[in-house]
Amino acid sequence: MKLGSPVLRVRNIDKILAFYEKKLGLQVKRRHQDDDDGYAVYELGFMQIDHPEESLLQLHHDPNAKNASPHSAGLFHFAILVPNRKSLAFTYLALKNSGVHYDGFADHLVSESLYLRDPENNGIEIYRDRPVRDWPRDGRGNIMMDTLPLNLQSLVSEMDRLEDKNVIAFPNGARIGHMHLRVTNLESSIKFYHEILGFDITVNWTSMGAAFLSAGGYHHHVGMNTWHSMNGEGHSSNVIGLKNFTITISDKPLFNRLGSVIKNHYTSSEQQQIKQISNDNQFMVSDPDGIHIVIRSK
Repeated sequence: MKLGSPVLRVRNIDKILAFYEKKLGLQVKRRHQDDDDGYAVYELGFMQIDHPEESLLQLHHDPNAKNASPHSAGLFHFAILVPNRKSLAFTYLALKNSGVHYDGFADHLVSESLYLRDPENNGIEIYRDRPVRDWPRDGRGNIMMDTLPLNLQSLVSEMDRLEDKNVIAFPNGARIGHMHLRVTNLESSIKFYHEILGFDITVNWTSMGAAFLSAGGYHHHVGMNTWHSMNGEGHSSNVIGLKNFTITISDKPLFNRLGSVIKNHYTSSEQQQIKQISNDNQFMVSDPDGIHIVIRSK
């Protein structure tokens, strides 16, 4: 299982494209029209990666999109995973040199992270994972995470003097590592992602209004919190922010079983929450807050 490119609904496409192309160094790989509303969709990615057909991020232009309530469900941040610490150091300096304003930095024990926002306030995390053998665990073998200050001096020391004069962002490519969502009811969201979609609960911070879930022993593929959205509004389909994100499953029998579980979860009156997309290899489902998830078989 892996996460595919999130789709962001954006109002000012020129401003957003300028940010991702000139600040982050992404490139438009494809442009097409959305089948439902006819608006343009821009797929952004890297030229240097091995699979140029895969996009990192998609921007869905909607000039009529409204501002989302700060207390509503939606995107907290999408997280871009770089392959190693040196790549993170390159990216940190390249974005700093391009004038990006960072929201903050963190050491999560399992990873090291940079935080920023795009011009329409979509949260972005850029991070590198520590080796799995170095992930701290409690006495029962559960992954432990924290939020500690990031040692930027140590990070930059990954490069020599010649390299820090010729830095580029994402020198070895990157991919989506996880999605972090704002939810209105932590218990309901955990139940959906755990019991229906089948993710394991890896870090349970419900006492602090957050939880992290994953597949295959990863620290988390999906994070969620109620820090500003508890009992707030559900996700709306006509606002700036997250339109949907994708979960790709490489095992076809597993994909079919998951489809059956999801369909059996809903009553006949709730079947509209499941939408078949183009063929039998993908469908879309809504979580308890109305956040759309595309489930795809590869």
